[in-house]
Amino acid sequence: MFGISKKEQQNSKLPGPRELSEPVKKYLTSTQIIEPSTVPFLKATVKTNGKGNNVYNIFLFDPADAEARGIRVQNYDTLKEHPEMVVAEGWLNETEKTVELTPKHPVTKITFLTYEEILRRIEELKEPDSSVFFYTNAGSGTGGPLGRGAALIKLNAPVNGKKVKKYSVYGVNVVDMQPVRDDNKAFDSNKAVEIAKWVAQAHKPRFC
Repeated sequence: MFGISKKEQQNSKLPGPRELSEPVKKYLTSTQIIEPSTVPFLKATVKTNGKGNNVYNIFLFDPADAEARGIRVQNYDTLKEHPEMVVAEGWLNETEKTVELTPKHPVTKITFLTYEEILRRIEELKEPDSSVFFYTNAGSGTGGPLGRGAALIKLNAPVNGKKVKKYSVYGVNVVDMQPVRDDNKAFDSNKAVEIAKWVAQAHKPRFC
């Protein structure tokens, strides 16, 4: 359980983010108010609500989303100041093991693309500097539905007097389902097939 310790209560200090307690996990599993596959990756912040020593207000959030936004979640009040990061909110009674949560900004469930679909979307890039991105569960980015941002593929514009490879691939952060930067280049390539294979390896369900 993640009850506030006596020392924390005496110091009036809010506890930091913690793993979800079993009552919260069971509640989310039974109600499915948010996508079940995202539950293992969420953390909670709590604050006593004045209705008893073991009754708390609770926020759930995704640490990967916080990292992508550049926000360090220290405690409950951090999420109160950044409601856009709250996946679900409600209350928890640890004594009675009862929970009530309301979804706020749940992690979006996505439809996974096949290798062929990824390849087609890359090959459809025609305008110089146009781009396409795919959510990933591994890489240099963070955030998004798969936890590690996205792979962004850009069709490079020709440069006079220089040999420029056709595509550049970047690892990007994702906030609110959109890429937010493209300065972390992974590699360049002339081959859409090579890129599609690389993307397909990371365009899979999120893992712990």
